[in-house]
Order: sequence, then C-alpha cells, then structure tokens
Amino acid sequence: MKAQSRLIILILLLATLPFQGIQAQNPFPDHTNCKRDMKEAGLWYFGVFAGMNFNSGDAFAETSQPDEFQTPISPAVISDSAGNLMFMTNGKQVFNRSFDIMGDGLYGHYSCTQPAIVVPKPGDPLKFYIFTSDSYRNINGDKGLNYTYVGFSSFESQGAIASLNTNLIPDGMDGRLTAVKHANGNDFWLISHRWGSNEFCAFRVTSGGVNTNYVSSTAGSVHSGDNNLLGFMKASPDGSRLAVSLYASEMVEIFDFNTETGKVTAAITSPASYQGAYGLEFSPDNSKVYLSTLDYANIIPAFPSELYQFDLNSSDIFGTATLVHTSTDAFRYAGLQLGIDGRIYLAKSINAAAHSDNLSVIYNPNRAGMACNYNRMDGVSDVDFYLGGKESFWGLPNVVQTFVDWPHFTYDSICINDLTSFNITNQAGIDDATWDFKDPQGTSSTANYLQPTHAFSDVGQYQVSVTESYEGVDYTYTESVTVYPLPDVTFGVDTIYIFEGDAARLSVGDQWASYLWSTGSTASEIYVTETGEYWVEVQNTHCCFNTDTVIVILYELYVPNAFKPSSTINNEFKPVVPFNAVQDYRLQIFDRWGQMVFESRDLGTGWDGEIRNQPAPFGVYAWRIDYNTVSDDGTRPVKTAGTVMLLR
Repeated sequence: MKAQSRLIILILLLATLPFQGIQAQNPFPDHTNCKRDMKEAGLWYFGVFAGMNFNSGDAFAETSQPDEFQTPISPAVISDSAGNLMFMTNGKQVFNRSFDIMGDGLYGHYSCTQPAIVVPKPGDPLKFYIFTSDSYRNINGDKGLNYTYVGFSSFESQGAIASLNTNLIPDGMDGRLTAVKHANGNDFWLISHRWGSNEFCAFRVTSGGVNTNYVSSTAGSVHSGDNNLLGFMKASPDGSRLAVSLYASEMVEIFDFNTETGKVTAAITSPASYQGAYGLEFSPDNSKVYLSTLDYANIIPAFPSELYQFDLNSSDIFGTATLVHTSTDAFRYAGLQLGIDGRIYLAKSINAAAHSDNLSVIYNPNRAGMACNYNRMDGVSDVDFYLGGKESFWGLPNVVQTFVDWPHFTYDSICINDLTSFNITNQAGIDDATWDFKDPQGTSSTANYLQPTHAFSDVGQYQVSVTESYEGVDYTYTESVTVYPLPDVTFGVDTIYIFEGDAARLSVGDQWASYLWSTGSTASEIYVTETGEYWVEVQNTHCCFNTDTVIVILYELYVPNAFKPSSTINNEFKPVVPFNAVQDYRLQIFDRWGQMVFESRDLGTGWDGEIRNQPAPFGVYAWRIDYNTVSDDGTRPVKTAGTVMLLR
C-alpha cells in the first residue's frame, strides 16, 4: 500500500511541474518532399531584347527587361537551380541580373554560332565559368579557347568577374561549344572543336577548377572551308551523343560521347544534301535529332529554309529523314533549342536587317514524323510563340544540355506514406492519358489525368508508365520511380529527467542529411535545460523526413517541511526522487545536538519519526541528502540539506 501511495505522490508531483517549454502548436513540421529544382535553363534572353520564362511550367514571354541585351547569335544565359537569373553573355560582354554590364573584353567572336557557354563550378552554386571561342576571322588575332571566372558573394548580389580570359587553346577553334554533365553527376564536360581539323577537345570541370589537359578525340570530318564556321554542335540531353552541322558541306554528323571518359567516337555522316545545314537539337528522350537549314548569305533567300527530323534509333539514321516543314519566302529558319518544358523552339528571321517577333515550336519532339506537331498544338495549326513585341534573330541561348534533360513526367515525393503527385512535363497534344503505377495495392486518383496522385503501398522500385492518346494514336513513356523508407529516427526514450544545473543532451545520431529542432536549431544535437516537449525532424539523403519527440523534465527535489507519523498521509519523511535518475542515494536525519538518528540508502524508505523503535519527540530535525544524478554525460554529485518539523 505504501508503495502505491508513493507512486501516486510521484505522479501528482510530475503533473504539477511547470511545462513552460511546451508550445500550443503542431510539433511536426509540414514537410512533404525535398526540392528538386533544376531550372538553370529556366530563363532565356536572346535576339533583339527578347526573353522567355519557363519556371512556372508553360513558357511565357519576358517583356519587362530593359532594351540592353541583344545579340544576333547564340548567347549564354545561366540561372540558379530555382530559376533566378544570375547573368548572361554575348561572348564579348557579361550582363548581370539587372542587365548592367558586369564586365567586357571576353574573347568570344561574333562570327561564331556558339561563341560562349556558361558552366557552373561543381559544388559551388555561386561560381561559374564562361567558356568563349574566338575565330580565325578575328582581324585582331585569333585568341582561341578561353574561360572567364565569375563569382557571387550571395544569391542576391550582382556578381563580379574574378579572372578574365584564361587561355586553354591559343588559336584555331571553330566556334562550336556545348556542355553536359560527367557520368558522376557532379562534374561537367566542356566540348569544343578545332578548326582545320577533325579533333574534338573535351575539358573536364570539377570542384577544383578546369582541367587544362583536355581529352582529345579525332572523329568525323575536318572542319574547314570558310562558311563551315556556320553550324552548331549539340549534345543530347543525356549526354550520350553529339550532333554537328556543317553549313558549307551541307551535312550533319552524329557521334557517340562517353560521359565517363570524354571521348567522341562512331561518326555517322549524312549525305551532302542539306543545303545551308545550320540549327540542331535533340528531342527530350534522345531518340530524334532536328536540323534547320538557312540561306545565310543572300538578302533574298536563294532557297527556302527547311526543318528535318531524323530517328536516332534506326540503323539508317539519315534514311529516316522527314521533311517536317518548309518555310515561306517571308522567313528563314535559324537556331534550335530544347526548353525545360519539353518543346523545341526555332529562331526565325526575315533577313539580316529584319527580325521575327515569334518563334516556331515543335510541340511534341519525341513523336515521329509529322506527329511532332510543328507549330500545331492540340489540333490547332499555326500556333507559334509570340515574343511580346521583342524579336528573335539567328540564335537561341546556348545552355548546358543536361539542364534541359527533364523527365517526361515528374513527381513531387518518393517517400513511403506520402501521397505522390505526378505531372506530365509537356502537356501539349494529349487527348487522354492512362497511368500504370505497377502497384495494385496502392491508392490512386486519376481524375486529372495530366496530374494524378498515387500512394505507394511499399518501398521499392516501380516502373511507372503513362500512355498518352492523341488523335487516335497512343504514345507510352515509362520511368523508374524508387520509393524510399522514412528515416528510422528515435531518441531511444520517451522521457529524460534533469536536475537543476544539468543540461539534457538530445541526439538522434549524426547520420542524417539535415536536422530541424523545435528550438529552431539545425545542429545534429542540442542541449536543453528547461522542462518541455522537444521534437526533431531529420531528412535522409533521399529527401524523406521523419520526426521523433521526447519529454524533458527538470526535476527539482521535493522535500516535505513537516510530517506527522500518526497521519494517514505524509506520515513519514521521504523526499520524492525519480527512481531512474539517481545513484548512490543517502538520506540522513540529525537531532538538535547533531547526532544522526536515521539513515537510509533506499529511495523507497523514509524516516517514520522513530529513534531506535521509539517515537521521536516533537521538534525540528536536520536532514541531509547525497546522491549522484545520472545523464547521458555521466554522473554528477548532488548534496543538499535542510530541516523538517516532526509533529505529534
């Protein structure tokens, strides 16, 4: 019975402790997924003050920019991963996000179709390399291939040029530059080509900088003949292939590219039957390549511009040539560029002095032949992209092609217990869509077939597919989706006791990618000194979150100041101490002359008011308590003393 009474007293005592640290709020933060932004190519600026914004999904014309940045060729534009503009360059000048000149004197030449490209420094989102190509046509002397280093102090700053025109190759470049990520997913390859040669030069860009010892590959045709400076080099979005157009030679070449080694191999050359071969671009799924032709020289075109599609999955790639469109006399076609919306855009001009206020669009570039829907959207023809009063010319931005390697559909969470939302990246040309999540035990909602949801029943890998129907034809796309477990996070206990002067160390291990505590801390562990309920949310490397909570009780030793042995309650002198929080407990009682009249080393045994089995007289007695507190950091000795009134 006494043991039961002691338990009741302890529970009542804990219930009265002041929990100042508990807030009237949901202790579990509302995180559902990890950000997967990849919008470095989300903003374009080009032509005559023209701009496009892809960051919200459907592209729209940017028209608020000042009339400061214009270029007839392909500029280089870079944003941060969230799609915020960092800077742009025409190969000669660098413009900051406010369209003010950050610096000039770069060695990109106006006669090159791809005079510049920007490659981020791996591991540092505030540092960038601008690679530029000069030309043998430069009357002031060919400066070759160079890079300029640009740095920002913060994402809000305007940036500055840290070093200008570091030379990589002294001369003899052909003005074609492209870039993709390395196979390791971190580094980049800058790919260039020599003039008067069939040599490709691939420079690896790492967190340590630009490796000046480039990977040399000889493949394909020798680039020579004055007008063969015209034409593009493009990498496929997945980096596995390169395509090169040669204007004067009237042909296209396709190569394999090894993203591990940087080697270029396996040249496949088209017949010399594409007069004015100029713009190039790959489809998002890397299965098609598109070519535009251009009469560059004549004010009145001597031949119409044409747009071709080639099937890269065929054993006879150039035998699959499909003439997608032929221009009218009013327009000539120029550069092509894939957007992060999964559509390919085509720059147009009338002549060297007259530009176009719109771009042509290949709305479904993955689809074969005329089903690619050139300037045809959802059954409506002649749907081009209006630039809002601005104008295009011969080029669109030259970007790291990996930055337009967007999946056919995206999803916002890959963690068990989450409701995963799917979204088709390019929603043009779809009458209906059927989804197969390969998870019959899961729960789906496909009321919106373009943006369904699914709760996966278990962790693991699922081959999710969507079949899009358009004008009676089905197109199926499959992606591998891995569902990951939540972090197994635990404090190991539900309650932690601390004494005055102690601090509780709260930790769930240091193996997680990130931490967020109820205190606002993001450290892997914290120390607390107040009573309260504390939670921590951790994130693993798969962007999955989980939370655990623990109660911390600041225990102040309760010692009664009086007791009456004949009472039905408080009939003994016994301090209340948490049984699991102390070691080496010792209670001593002394009379007025300092004689010890009672001693106990048992937390459950108090003084019953007797001395040698006889009732002690009424009066004041001194007490002393010694013990060691127990915590994660070891033990700490505590000594306390006072008096108690014995009543009769």
